[in-house]
Order: sequence, then C-alpha cells, then structure tokens
Amino acid sequence: MSNRKCTIAMTMLVFLFIFALRIPHINNSPCEQGDYWRQSDTESIARNFIEDRFNIFYPQFNYDGEKPNYVQLEFQITTFLIALLYKTFGYHYYLARLVPITFFMGSSIYLYLIAKRYYGNPEAWYAVIAYAIMPMNIFYTRAIMPESAALFFFIGAFYYFTKWYENEKLSALFTSAIFTCLSISQKTPTIFIGLAMIFLVVKKYGLRFVFKWELWVFAIISLLPNTIYIQWSREIAEFDYVTNIGLLHIVPKSLKAFADIESYKLAGGEIVAAVSTGLIIPIMAGLISSKWTKDYPVLCWTFAMLLEVIAVAAVIKLRYYFIFITPIAAIWAGKTLGKLGEGRRVVFSVLMGLSILALWNYKSCKSFFVEKDTILKQAEVIRRYTEKDDLIVIGTLEPTLLNQSGRNGWRANIKYHKDIPSGAESEINYLIEKGAKYFSPLEGCIYGDDGSYRKYLDENFEKLGDGDYFIYKLQDGK
Repeated sequence: MSNRKCTIAMTMLVFLFIFALRIPHINNSPCEQGDYWRQSDTESIARNFIEDRFNIFYPQFNYDGEKPNYVQLEFQITTFLIALLYKTFGYHYYLARLVPITFFMGSSIYLYLIAKRYYGNPEAWYAVIAYAIMPMNIFYTRAIMPESAALFFFIGAFYYFTKWYENEKLSALFTSAIFTCLSISQKTPTIFIGLAMIFLVVKKYGLRFVFKWELWVFAIISLLPNTIYIQWSREIAEFDYVTNIGLLHIVPKSLKAFADIESYKLAGGEIVAAVSTGLIIPIMAGLISSKWTKDYPVLCWTFAMLLEVIAVAAVIKLRYYFIFITPIAAIWAGKTLGKLGEGRRVVFSVLMGLSILALWNYKSCKSFFVEKDTILKQAEVIRRYTEKDDLIVIGTLEPTLLNQSGRNGWRANIKYHKDIPSGAESEINYLIEKGAKYFSPLEGCIYGDDGSYRKYLDENFEKLGDGDYFIYKLQDGK
C-alpha cells in the first residue's frame, strides 16, 4: 500500500474509532447522572417544537406554569435538528444523541485539519484521538446539549480564520465570520476566540488592522446577528430563570476571579479532570516546548481560552464550560506525542497507548452514563395517572420530572417566583387556583421541606400510586 493510501486508511480508522466510542449508551434517556437537568431541558425543547410551535425562534420550557413558557437561551440549532429527526422518524433518544455526535465528528475533522496544517501526521491523528478520549468529551459530546455544536463552529471558525491569515482569501475570512457567529450563538463564552483573532491580525498588520474594511465586515457578521437574537429572545421570553444569566451571574464576578487564587485552583483541577491525568503531561510538554515563531496561532488560541476558563468557567462553576479548552489541549498533546517518531512501530505503539487510555477514561466516566431510575419510575407514575394537558406540581428543584413525563407545571417550595406565596398551604392553594391538578414528590421527598409540606399534603389530598412512587390529587381534597 502506498504512503498516501496508508495515510487515508489510518485517518479513516481514527475517525471510525472516535465515532464508535460514542455508540454505547446512545439510547439513554436524558436522565443520566451527568447533567440530567440540562439534557432534559434541551430534549424537552425539541419535543415542544413538534407539539406546540414548530418555530426555531420560540423555544419553550415545561416550567414554571402553563404553556407557553418561552425562554431566552442559545439559538436552537441542536434542538431544532432533533425536532426534525423526531418528526420524521419518531421519538427515539438515539436520534437526539446522533445530532451532537455528528457535530462532534465535524469538529474533529476541523481539529485534524488544524493539527495537520501546523504539525503534520501522525501528530494530527494523535491530536484528534486525544480530543476524543478526554473524559469531558467522552460524555458531553454525545449528551443532549449544545456543546458539540458550539465546538464544531468554534473550531471551524479558527480553522477558516487561520486559512485566511495565510492566504488572505476573503471567502475563508467570511466563512470564519459565519462560524464565529454560530459559535457564539451556541455558547457565548466562545466569543473569547475573538481575542486570538485580534492577536493574529495585530501580528500581521500592526495597528493598521483597524483600517481593513474586511475585518469590520467580519466583526459585523460575527456579532450583529447574535445581538439581534439576544434582544429578540429577551422580548419574547416569559420565563426569567435564565434571562440575562451571563450579565447577572458571570460578568460581575469575572474581574474578581482573576485576583482570586481559588479561581486558579478550581480551574486547574477542572482542566486536569477534563483532559485526564494520562494526557496532562504531554499537553504541558507541548505547551512548554512551544516556539513563538512556529506555534503563535495555537498559542494565541490557548491564551484566549485560558482567559475564558478564569473569567467564565471558574465563575459559573459548571464543568461543561471547561470544554472549550479541550481542542487546544489535544493539539498540544498531539504535538508532543508526534515527537516520539514517525516509524510504523512507533505510531502503532502510540495509538495502542491512546486506545488503552481511552478505555481507562471511559471507565472513569461510567457513573455519568447511569440513568436515574427514580426519575424514570416517577415520570411513569405521572403519565399513568394524569392526562397530557394536566398541570403538575413537582417537589424537585430540577424540572426533569416534568420534562420526562411530558407535562407542564411548577416546581414547589423553591421560593424563586415573587408572585407565588411561601408555605405549603398558601402555595398549594395558589397553584390550584392557577390550574394545578396533581403534585408529584420524588421518592416521597420535597425540595427544601422540613416535614411540614409533606404533612400538609398527606392530611389533605388523596394519594395515587404505591410505595415510594405516588402522586397527590389536588383538585379533590379529602
């Protein structure tokens, strides 16, 4: 076999391995131990597109209250594609997971092309495999969430921008602008890639870059649609739990985070957990051995996203916000591993080592894939005793019971909405007046209850169900 055919065959095997790694648990419900709240919300939006309003500009939750509950979230690319698959082939969870998996495969292609451009093969193979086997990516890139779509557009934006950087073709620049726009529309923190781009154009043009009309067009394409969409979604949002979440919860704390040593400790621990201890040494070796003259594009990208880690991820403290450091870390790992040599025996040995690490990392993620049977069983009880249009009150902070049962309603005792009174009797009577027909605890428990809430329900309402899995009928008191 010629070297070219061998390279093509090896590349195909690498991508086949990456895809196969995401097939186990592909038909899991959103109720996985790893971020079941976020997955459940995302999947419910896709269902609501089909069942209520098939319009990508009107995403809605199943809580808090009766429909519609339009919400300000990311532009709904992932959920709308899931809805299209659901509408064509029916409700199957594997279809929902195929959407993020497909986006991840696309992001892997762009990562491969970037690594190959700067370092060649086998470094590009190693980088892509490292990217795929990181614990963070093993789970989240097949989770029913927008992270994979964000990675696809995020890495693609950098690929096309560096392509323009080298040949100055406007088609590459404007393609990068579209990808940048879509990346930000999926996850706002990806806007930090703009810093890397600014670093590059300053190196290329100096301060003269401000007179380049094409760069102003790039900025308009990248930012204006997102600005319009944010304003639009704020106007139509009826659910304020996540409205302006970035401005309210992240931005005020970001500057303080840079002066807080705890932010760096948190970030360091989360990055190691995200990429795995097995890869952290080659990642650090690649970064330490970098040379500005050769590695500056990747160095600029690295610096920009390390800023994101401190300013956003370490502030909001949600582990999936650390995912945008994984493609850069993978490139550094691939570069280091490539220095071990290019002989077939060396390549085979490194690939085998990465395969073993993949199995180890997969095992470390095992608990994330476990479905929460308690939620699934309780959702089945809700479906058994209620009608599709019945409004339900649930006793959990997370809304998964509503999403999984396909019902709308409220979360009890969360003391979040000012118009809902506190106290079991006052809250329940208020919700009954709003149309609530049933109350569902989870294994008999209610969020934040000191025992009084459950006692009030036991004394005043009929139970439907057996053992730990039951609901209260609110409309007909004893």
